[in-house]
Amino acid sequence: MRRNIIIAIVSFIILVIVVTVQPFTYENIDAGNVGIKINLYGSDKGVDNITLVTGRVWYNTWTTKIIEFPTYTQSVDYDPFVITTQDAAEFKVDPKLNYHINPDKVPQIYRQYRRPLSEIQQGFMKNTIYDAYRIAANSFTSDSVMSNREVFEDRVQNVLTKTLGRDGFIYDQLTSAITPPPSLRQMIDEKNTSIQARLKAENMAKQAEAEAKVIIARAEGQAKATLIKARAEAEANQLRQKTLTPLLIQQEWVAKWNGILPTTNAGGASLMLGIK
Repeated sequence: MRRNIIIAIVSFIILVIVVTVQPFTYENIDAGNVGIKINLYGSDKGVDNITLVTGRVWYNTWTTKIIEFPTYTQSVDYDPFVITTQDAAEFKVDPKLNYHINPDKVPQIYRQYRRPLSEIQQGFMKNTIYDAYRIAANSFTSDSVMSNREVFEDRVQNVLTKTLGRDGFIYDQLTSAITPPPSLRQMIDEKNTSIQARLKAENMAKQAEAEAKVIIARAEGQAKATLIKARAEAEANQLRQKTLTPLLIQQEWVAKWNGILPTTNAGGASLMLGIK
């Protein structure tokens, strides 16, 4: 009886130990991630050809390792660095990259780099981005970088699309935040100031010209009005002169006479003016 109790206790302890240290477990691979199963021992040591889909995956922790790679868009803000153009001008670039991983190439990425994604971002991808900017800068002068900025950034993006895409990293968007050297920045500011001053002067000249045209138009209008009025008065005077005949003047005088003859005193005698 006592022996059976001892056997039961030992069996329970062994069971607890087995349950506690047993190597089998599972991992939930969330949506937007791809898991790869890595064999740590045996003839198939390394990454096998199985890409695990999302869901719960059981595996032996003693012989197998599961690594997850996110396949949703990643955003990496890299430290600023300096690039040099053909004419030895130094521009500061502060790049920010958005990308995602091709799920079908996750095993290839791990085989090639054997690093977590965070280390790949700060290693291979960072070097690739810096090299892309430096290669593009060798084809531009300082002036052409500023005047053809879109062309410059397209050149960088084409390099990244080709290089990163070959290894399974799909380029989505790149923000450069290019800053010119202080001397070039001063030249650009002076040029902008000159352009603004010229535009202001042109606008003021146009405004003055427009105001002058208004004044001239008003003066011409007043002159025309005065001329028209003078012509009308002259024509009226001519018309009145043509109609004022001697007979008409005498008739108007008679019509306005009040019947009293005009008189004057000359030495006490009265002089009567005759009317013809």
